[in-house]
Order: sequence, then structure tokens, then C-alpha cells
Amino acid sequence: MIIKKIVNNNVVVSSNDNDEIIVIGKGIGFNGKVGEEINPNLIEKTYVLQDVAEENSFQTLLGEIPYEVIEFGIKATEYISNNLNKKINKRILIPLTDHIYSSLQRYKDGVQFDNNLSLNVSHIYKDEYKIAKDIVQMMNEEFNVEIGNEEATFITLHILNAEMNIDLKDTYTATNIIDMSVSTVEKFFNVKLDTESINFARFVNHLQFFAERMIKNTYLEDDLGDIVNKQMRYQYPKQYACAKEIGKKIEEEYNWQVAENEYTYLTIHIVRLLK
Repeated sequence: MIIKKIVNNNVVVSSNDNDEIIVIGKGIGFNGKVGEEINPNLIEKTYVLQDVAEENSFQTLLGEIPYEVIEFGIKATEYISNNLNKKINKRILIPLTDHIYSSLQRYKDGVQFDNNLSLNVSHIYKDEYKIAKDIVQMMNEEFNVEIGNEEATFITLHILNAEMNIDLKDTYTATNIIDMSVSTVEKFFNVKLDTESINFARFVNHLQFFAERMIKNTYLEDDLGDIVNKQMRYQYPKQYACAKEIGKKIEEEYNWQVAENEYTYLTIHIVRLLK
């Protein structure tokens, strides 16, 4: 690889075909010159940039955040990719690294943020939350700090953002929709749902895609037909009424119109959930 641009002593920019590549390693840019071959023995990490916007964001990040935090951000991103059995958007690197740096600064300044989400993230998103807790522990060991597990909730939201491929503000909206849906089922049937069950996991997974469709204003393909929709309403009237209650709350809060086949799928998952 050839040096295309020197960002600092530890970071240079190279290229491969049409992709810009960030190359990271201690001393990799020291005394280097544009056009020279990069010493392969100094390469610790590489990161392929998706487009010009990401290149600008990453280079801004490099100018504002210490090298060791960026290195940790890459390590955390790789840990998520390697340990989460779901596809994530690798653009998570920039917002996650920025968040980690902000967390370290807040700790240094003695500032704490309260998580106002009513959703119990640790129960709803078990896999993501466990990984987020691991990252908090890695932060504490790497930077000799004592950040609490409440920070894992925010990191979990960044992971969800990368899973659903939506903006972070929309991740909060999606999380609120899921929280509201779960609490509606519990109140409607006066039950406490088993968050360890496979049907609960399926319900949450369905709600994630449901919320994503609402946010992106896309619609589920209507492959059920009117007969199936009517059959579900007739066979499971209470579960259907609960689904309608969820839709009513969504329409009131977000002004989104919920399609009939969405109600049918919600009813199917509620039926499974209550078994």
C-alpha cells in the first residue's frame, strides 16, 4: 500500500481500487512521505471508508480524539462484529468511538447521564447488552477508569442503530415502540412476559423490523390476503384487540398509519407469546 495522505504519526490514508483506507499503527506516519510504500510491519489495523462523507467524518474524528481511544474504538467495533450473531453496519465505528471518548471525558469531569428510557434494555436486548457490558469492562481495564454498567445501555443503542441501519434518534424511537408494545401486552393480559423465552425473542425481533418499517415509511408485503386477516380477527379476538391497541398508541404518538396485515402479524406473535 502507498501513502496517500499523512494524518498524524500513527495514522495514514491509503487506497485500494476505489476505496479509501485508513491505516493505523504506532509510528506508521512518522517521517513518512506521500507516495512511499507503507511498512507492512507497522500496520496494526486498517479500516475501509464507505464514501467521502465517512472519510470526512473519520478524519475529523482523528483530529479531535487521541490515538489510543480511536484504537480502542476499532477494537470495540471488531468485538461487536465477532461476537454478535447479526449483521451490523460497520459505520458504527465513528459514532461508537465518539461516544466512548465522550464517556471517558464525562467520567473525568464527574458527569453522569441518566437513562430515561423505560425499556429494560438488559432484558429486551440480551445479546447486545451483554456485548455492551463487555465493552464497558474493556474500557475500564484499558483506561483505568470505573465506568458503571449504565453506560452499557447507551452502547447497546449504538449497536441497535448499526443493526437496523437507521439514525440514532430513530433508534430511540424504535426502542420506545418496542417498549410500549411489550408493556401494552403485559397490561392488556395482566401478565409478566418471560423474557427468556424463544417466543419473546421472536416478538422483539418482529417489533424491530416493524418499527424500522414505520420509521422508513415502508410497508410489509400484503401476502396474507383478506381471508387470513379475517380469520385471525375471528379466532383470536383478544390478541387482535391487543394488537389494535398497540397500533392505536403508535398512530397517536407518531401519526403513523398501521396497515391491516401488520395487525395480523402482531396478533400471531402475541398468540405465540402468551402460550
